[in-house]
Amino acid sequence: MSTLIILVLIIIMLFVLNYKSLKETKLLSSDEELDKATECLPSNAEICKELQEMLGSNSKVELDDKTKSSAFIFYLNKIILSNTESSKKDFSRVLFIAHECVHSIQDKTMHIINFTLANIKNIFDIVVFVLLILKRCSLELITISLLVSFLSFYYRIILESDAVYRSVIYSRKYLEKKGLNYVADRYEEIVPKTIKSMYFSYFIPILIRHVIFIIMFILIR
Repeated sequence: MSTLIILVLIIIMLFVLNYKSLKETKLLSSDEELDKATECLPSNAEICKELQEMLGSNSKVELDDKTKSSAFIFYLNKIILSNTESSKKDFSRVLFIAHECVHSIQDKTMHIINFTLANIKNIFDIVVFVLLILKRCSLELITISLLVSFLSFYYRIILESDAVYRSVIYSRKYLEKKGLNYVADRYEEIVPKTIKSMYFSYFIPILIRHVIFIIMFILIR
């Protein structure tokens, strides 16, 4: 029971910290003047192409007019770029595109480990949930599930942190050629807040999931 109380308190604390970090990030990410300043930049596809040449990426690029966020699918070696109207006008788009381009040149072994652990984690959680329903789950198994989640979290954070920090470097190189250094300055203000929010967004669900497991375990004993 004491473990459960501690986990709940940690979750509440993280929610408060995450809310504060998201609020600060939102303020820094909203700037009409910078949006107008980057209107002169080419399309998202062209920006991605230039950044790929700069990074030496050979990934395929696919534009999506519906999704609000971009992603790199490593097993397809494909960058999916948001191409919504809002993404075309957002001054942060160079940073986000650079982020996915960096993912495309990261060590493939790290991506494989991350992908494998994420799937093991999902399977483990399903098994634990089913065993809890069947009243055959042990506290040791829940603990192992938590450790697997933390291991998966560790590799995911390595990849994401690397992409976040290097995206600032390559965004600046790109924007310097366009005479927009001051936009990159804003990126450097946004990134530390983004990193915090990213940690919270990955870590909080792990704790919530295992609090639920512990509560189920207590109730079915």
